[in-house]
Amino acid sequence: MSGKIAIVINSGWDQKDKVTSGLGVSKRIFDAKEENQIDAVEVFLFTGAVKLLESVPPEVDRLLSDLKEVGLVVGACSNQVNNWNLTDPASKYGIHLEFARDAFSRYAREAYTVLTF
Repeated sequence: MSGKIAIVINSGWDQKDKVTSGLGVSKRIFDAKEENQIDAVEVFLFTGAVKLLESVPPEVDRLLSDLKEVGLVVGACSNQVNNWNLTDPASKYGIHLEFARDAFSRYAREAYTVLTF
């Protein structure tokens, strides 16, 4: 049996450790997915994490660039990205835009384990 993991990051930079831990553990899970029998790993940015795209801290820049480089799917709430005019930075990091309600419903339908940071 194998599994799927979605890591939802709600926290903003006022909770720096949660943001960097969530992004960092995402990559470590992705890197070890075969040995741990994980079929899919996704990251989804919501609320405070989307706001980080306004002025990306260096640590987040490095982590998002690393996730893009290895091909880990990073998504973000399309409403928030569009409402806050953050489509350019979202594109830079290859962030897939999706309605949060649709992403969360998909996680339920497809039996993802959801971790929040």
